[in-house]
Amino acid sequence: MAPVVRLAEPRDAFAVAALTLQDDRECGAAVQPGFLDRFADAWLADRARVTFLAEAGDGRPLGVVTAAVVTKLPSSRRPDGRWLHVSLLFVTQDARGAGLGAALLAALLTWADENGVDRMQLNAAPRARSLYQRAGFTDPSPGLMEWRADGAR
Repeated sequence: MAPVVRLAEPRDAFAVAALTLQDDRECGAAVQPGFLDRFADAWLADRARVTFLAEAGDGRPLGVVTAAVVTKLPSSRRPDGRWLHVSLLFVTQDARGAGLGAALLAALLTWADENGVDRMQLNAAPRARSLYQRAGFTDPSPGLMEWRADGAR
């Protein structure tokens, strides 16, 4: 069965936490006692976040993308709008190279289009930059990548 990418639900809190912990470990972070519970509680409480989960046919979590929704306050100098800060895109080592990162990003881009989001930003690791570039992100500054719905790059 092919992997499925879907919008994460409250029942997925521990799967999202476990994938985040795997990413932290790969980045060299020490495991903190109680992390899974703390993360799951914080993720469930955060209503200004959108998260997609990739799962194997047997339900095993394979990847995640999560982004904070930022709503601009009204201003006379610029239009109102919403944008996303992508805080994590992670695929487990055994699932890398199968297009799951691209599928997670595509799901997030579709969600953005359907929900009035006009741009996304993220800090890209050097090894992931080509993935983001293929999805339409550009490099407005070193480390930062950006995608805009209007194509302004």
